[in-house]
Amino acid sequence: MTIITSILGPVAELADRITRGEDPVFLTSEERASAHGSLTTQGGRTVRVSLPRGSELNDGDVLAIEDGTAIVVRAADESLYVVRPESARMWGVAGFHLGNLHRPVRFCDDAMLTPAELKVADVLHDAGIPFEAVEAPFVGMRYGSYSGHDHDHDDGHAHPHEHHHHHHHS
Repeated sequence: MTIITSILGPVAELADRITRGEDPVFLTSEERASAHGSLTTQGGRTVRVSLPRGSELNDGDVLAIEDGTAIVVRAADESLYVVRPESARMWGVAGFHLGNLHRPVRFCDDAMLTPAELKVADVLHDAGIPFEAVEAPFVGMRYGSYSGHDHDHDDGHAHPHEHHHHHHHS
């Protein structure tokens, strides 16, 4: 069994080494955040992942290339809300509420994604912020204290290091 101790890189940068396509391993955002354990690809290969502490897997990360086939991390569909505030003020209100609820959020050009949850639905509905429930990969730009590294290939750009912060309640 292959033991993966480092990510080869994003699939786009390794295309010349991938001669027989990819064998994806579909992982939720929670599973991508835990870079340890045994994973099974769609094609039935088993790989053991043991990355350095604090590592996180991203959609498109190549774990290994075996006989020209890339074992690639792919973001699995999850139950999410697509939140689309209609004004700058409502973006602020939505961000305030999701932050207060300590919900993970990913940012897209015109929307925020957050895991679907009844409490979140109630708060967004009460604030008059439009959202829809979807089954989709939980990917996009992130801010906050979810991870200590900056190699997020979800949108093809590198992002600055994320800052860790603490909440003080009086």
